[in-house]
Amino acid sequence: MEEKNRTMIEEGRRVLERLQSRQHEAYFVGGFVRDFVLERPVKDVDIATSAKPEEVMEAFSKTVPTGLQHGTVTVLTGAYSFEVTTFRKETEYEGFRRPAEVEYITDLEEDLKRRDFTMNAMAMDVEGNLIDPFGGRSDMDRGVLRCVGEAAERFGEDALRMLRCIRFAAEYGLDIEEATWQALLRQAYLLRHIAMERVRAELQRMVGGADPARAAGLLLASGLWQHAKTPLALPYAAWGHPHAQAVIAHLSSIPAEEDRWAVLLLLIGSQQLEAVRAELRALTFPGEDIARLTRILAVHAHLQDGDAEDAALRPRPEAQVSAEECAAARFKLAVLAHGKEAVRGWLRAAGLLRTAWRQQPGAGAASPAGTGRPGQCGTLPGNSAQSGLAMTQGESDCREASRAGAERPEQDAPPSANPAQPSQAVSRLASGRYEASGGLSTDEEMHTSADKACLEELFRFMTEEANVYLENGEPWIHVMPVYGVKDLAVGGSDLMAQSGQKAGPWIGETLNRLLERVALGQLENTLEILMTEAFRPTEMRDE
Repeated sequence: MEEKNRTMIEEGRRVLERLQSRQHEAYFVGGFVRDFVLERPVKDVDIATSAKPEEVMEAFSKTVPTGLQHGTVTVLTGAYSFEVTTFRKETEYEGFRRPAEVEYITDLEEDLKRRDFTMNAMAMDVEGNLIDPFGGRSDMDRGVLRCVGEAAERFGEDALRMLRCIRFAAEYGLDIEEATWQALLRQAYLLRHIAMERVRAELQRMVGGADPARAAGLLLASGLWQHAKTPLALPYAAWGHPHAQAVIAHLSSIPAEEDRWAVLLLLIGSQQLEAVRAELRALTFPGEDIARLTRILAVHAHLQDGDAEDAALRPRPEAQVSAEECAAARFKLAVLAHGKEAVRGWLRAAGLLRTAWRQQPGAGAASPAGTGRPGQCGTLPGNSAQSGLAMTQGESDCREASRAGAERPEQDAPPSANPAQPSQAVSRLASGRYEASGGLSTDEEMHTSADKACLEELFRFMTEEANVYLENGEPWIHVMPVYGVKDLAVGGSDLMAQSGQKAGPWIGETLNRLLERVALGQLENTLEILMTEAFRPTEMRDE
């Protein structure tokens, strides 16, 4: 056990002893006991007690009344804080989320009965003895996740528990007990009562957790994603397609949660940048996270956009440029447009996609595609046929189909009580263990979603055209002389002093033109050369 955990637990024991010295019962409860039993690192320590909130505050010199309406006081001791909650039972719930009122009680077992899953309904006394009235330890030993009491009641009290059910099953490698799973399917529609920020927090924990692949499979099999309070429009069912499965299976090999999100979003939104941005807003992602993730997808769009190469050819339109020169120019322009970090984020995500798809059976069956335009660029080694730089008619049709399928009416009725079997792909992701919601019952929906997500086009690009970027991208970034206008040897004040003109849009336009040419190695980054180029007549700039 880490030293930090050991000292935190010792501090927690002192809290228990202090309450007991005042003739109150006190126990460790909840996630701390679960993780302690499993010998996993503990993040915080929760305590339940027979003492009322005012009695807890009297017992300690430093407290914060963090949740008095629910009987919770935060006790501060040294470097740690402990949430201490009075034994309680909850009468009715409001909005399928929170208890309308709580009643303080003196019975620990009655307090544990209100909790969600048996693994979270255990307690431990100051001496380390386990109190487990609902068989949580046995369930964990058997690898089973089970609700306390009737699953339908637990999910009806707090619909967020359905997402927590999927998260816990994935994080701890548990099978969801059949009655619990069936109750989840029947009540999936209740998720519409849960605030989107709560949904987002659970999804983030799933994606950042120990087994995001299993979480994705269970999420698809449950159909929960179809019942969000703000309807979600991206084609999530495409995650069940074999191409997507091959990637998601390796998702846990990526350390950073943000990179995992980038991969998942590329799989279903590689050509739907605005739809992805709107979806992340609907899920209440922080603005900075939205900006970082959408910049990564914008890099992908940039690298697929053949128009970007025109800038590289402007200074010498009559010249024949190799395919690799075109690719290098496009890549460097992406760095200028979206930043080094976004491009590196794309390289990490694209690297996983390519690696996973190269290992996939039949990976060589993708339709061939080259990287050059007739009359302008050659063909990269290993590629053939028509250029993939410009948007093809197929890509255009793909994007139109995505826009047409973006809207989905909200469903008001609960799913069928006798849900159909999941598609084979989703079944594999969910470990073949569970029946799926009636909202996701056929392979047809999965393939339709994959079409909307342009998954085949993404597969082709990543297994063919992206190779040149993945193999050369980091060296290209390293040798770039500039990454932004701040790196130029000339600034706006220099331009105004030379021209005698006032500030205006012309300054930004001029600096960006110079930046592009310096980044592509067409101009040296010196004040003299840049000032000369800045005021060179338009008709002479390419000479």
